[in-house]
Amino acid sequence: MATTHIKRSASASRLVNYAEKRAVLKDGLNLDVDYTKSQFKQVREVYGNQGKTQAYASRISFSPKEFDPTNENDQQKALDIAKEVYQQTYPNQQVALYEHADTDALHIHAVIGAIDLETGKKMHGNWQEYREKLVHNTDEIVQKHGLEVTHPDPERYEKRSMAEIKMHDRGQPTWKEQIRQAVDSTMSNQLISDFQAFKDDLKQKAIDVWERGKDLTYQLTGTNYKARGNKLGTAYEKEAIYNELERRTRDPRYNQTDTRNPDTNRFNSAQSDPERNQELSGHTNSTTKQTTNRTDRTADTNRPSQPKGQSSLSRDLEQFREQQRNQQRTISRSAQRRSKSVQRTNKDGQSQNNRRIATDKQSAKEQQHHVESPKRQPKPDRSKDYGPSR
Repeated sequence: MATTHIKRSASASRLVNYAEKRAVLKDGLNLDVDYTKSQFKQVREVYGNQGKTQAYASRISFSPKEFDPTNENDQQKALDIAKEVYQQTYPNQQVALYEHADTDALHIHAVIGAIDLETGKKMHGNWQEYREKLVHNTDEIVQKHGLEVTHPDPERYEKRSMAEIKMHDRGQPTWKEQIRQAVDSTMSNQLISDFQAFKDDLKQKAIDVWERGKDLTYQLTGTNYKARGNKLGTAYEKEAIYNELERRTRDPRYNQTDTRNPDTNRFNSAQSDPERNQELSGHTNSTTKQTTNRTDRTADTNRPSQPKGQSSLSRDLEQFREQQRNQQRTISRSAQRRSKSVQRTNKDGQSQNNRRIATDKQSAKEQQHHVESPKRQPKPDRSKDYGPSR
């Protein structure tokens, strides 16, 4: 029984360094495995096809029940089977094979050159098809060698990596488990019957989710931890989520409206229970005080009884207009006072500026006069000058 996987890589040298370091056996297709990195580089330079993807990382792992990692014959046989698988799947590409025996299961790391040696192009298209082709060839070849074919468990609810399994055994939570628990909690709410509601509910649990191609991507809010639905398990894939939400939409049990009569007794009991109202308000006698205040505000004890409603309305309207006129006069007087104060301040400031300008002009004139008429030097006293000596 053998399991396989494949993924892209931006550095072929990094893959080779990791796989070669612990290899017990190694082999190659369309290259000399002792010069893998240099031959990968030569092919990229010849075809001028650099790009971001330099190689593809793949792995075939065999069950410990079939091959003993410490047995040299089993090691060679497992490597031969892996070489046959990759020869049939990638006949026109460079493949370096490195076998590891450092775990309970023999496994072969394959570093596959990105460039097809015939076309000079890289693999493009549907990665699901590439993986299915590799899995199909693996099952076909291992069965030919008398080994058991791997059958996926249809009841498998979650997909866990080896690192997750080890952390789970140690009792350490993982971020993927946090996402799974959030999705399980959201889907347990039967009121959620569309994707937007599903997305909003996960948002409240600090999980972002969005559609990406044929699957959903989940991410812990504010972090770089994200995973596709098919990496978490079949129950978290786009198809499974959408099918369940669509089923709830079609189910009439989720679309029933509440046609029951309102419970009027509940409101009557609340109105006739002053003690309960006092408890809700947090103060004793609050209901009585509020009622009294409302009565005081609404009762017009000073207004004389009017025989006609029209006269009372006219009087109220006249009083209202008079209040508006008084308020307008008050506002006008206040505005005039502020205006006069501003004008007086501006006038004082202008006077000070005028005086300052006049003073500056006078100082400038005096300085200019002082420069233009300098003091004359006194003539030298020549009375003591008797001429040259003889």
